[in-house]
Amino acid sequence: MDAVVNALPSYDRLFDSPTNMNASVAIESEKKWISVMRPILSEEDFFTLMSLIMYAMLFVALIGIVSNLLVLITCARIGFSETIHISYFALGLSDLLTSVIRFYTSVLILFEMTSTTLYFDSLIVTVIGILPSQGFEKTSGFITAFIALERCLCVQFPLHVKKMVTKRKTIFYNVIIYIFAFGPSNLIHIVYRLSLVFNATLNRTILVVDHFEPQSFNVVLFGQVMYAYYGTILHFIALIIVWICTVFLVLGLKRKAVARKENFKTSLIKEDKLKELRVMKTVFLLAVKYLVCSIPTAITLLVPQFEPEFDSTRALTRINRVSHMFSGLMMLMNSCTNFFIFLSMGSRFRQAFMRLFRKL
Repeated sequence: MDAVVNALPSYDRLFDSPTNMNASVAIESEKKWISVMRPILSEEDFFTLMSLIMYAMLFVALIGIVSNLLVLITCARIGFSETIHISYFALGLSDLLTSVIRFYTSVLILFEMTSTTLYFDSLIVTVIGILPSQGFEKTSGFITAFIALERCLCVQFPLHVKKMVTKRKTIFYNVIIYIFAFGPSNLIHIVYRLSLVFNATLNRTILVVDHFEPQSFNVVLFGQVMYAYYGTILHFIALIIVWICTVFLVLGLKRKAVARKENFKTSLIKEDKLKELRVMKTVFLLAVKYLVCSIPTAITLLVPQFEPEFDSTRALTRINRVSHMFSGLMMLMNSCTNFFIFLSMGSRFRQAFMRLFRKL
């Protein structure tokens, strides 16, 4: 998030200033933004790349909305007798909301890129689009981490896991994840609110973001804290947890494969073992998919620590923006593909979906 978002000029177009959601340093001269050095990426190439990413994001978001609606409906039909289905439902809800927000954010950005007429302040994209979507993306990341952790507990403590992870505890943990991952993104409304303002120069009413932070409120510090919380702390904590759990899942899958060859003596045991193995493989694929889709974001966040010029107000400003938008596209890919994993790996999910599909 902009660490100095309060200094944005009023009625600014989205791509007229070097600031964006992930800016950390900016230079202000008479309330107008200036770049320290000439951007390396040409304006034509920048708009071409941004257009391609935005149209791709629009398409992927549509897939995410449809697929996650199907996940929620199918999980509801299956029921919540098993804790894993509760977490699947919570993950599907978070991914659905991510897709919805990314969809209308892409529409706003594309409209701003192609329209010659200004109808809204560029900061609106951050307030109602980018920041809430990051909140739900981090929610999905932590729910994925929780699902992976639950499967690891099943591998390490198979006799005690049902007491350790009950349905009530699973619901509680998922609610807590929503509160701490998405909740803080709403704090921006302490500082800003949307309102319609008539602009005499443009001779039209436009939607703007009013700045009304309480007296003595340090908005710059607020922006820095929010950026650190969403851009660094939550992302890397979830990433580390998923990495560790993925390693244990790989070891557990190998152990189960050996046990499957040695201990399948009755059809009942075989059926139970195969069901458990399919769940582990599903969770493993969810974890690996999250890790792959999170790598671009992690790289984008780490590069400025080693290359200061990657800062969004300097020579690489346009490359910085493109990299952040591409990272957002990859995180959106993470949110739209769970349905296909559930459908291919979960026999119970597939059967419930096919029954639903026949009724449609």
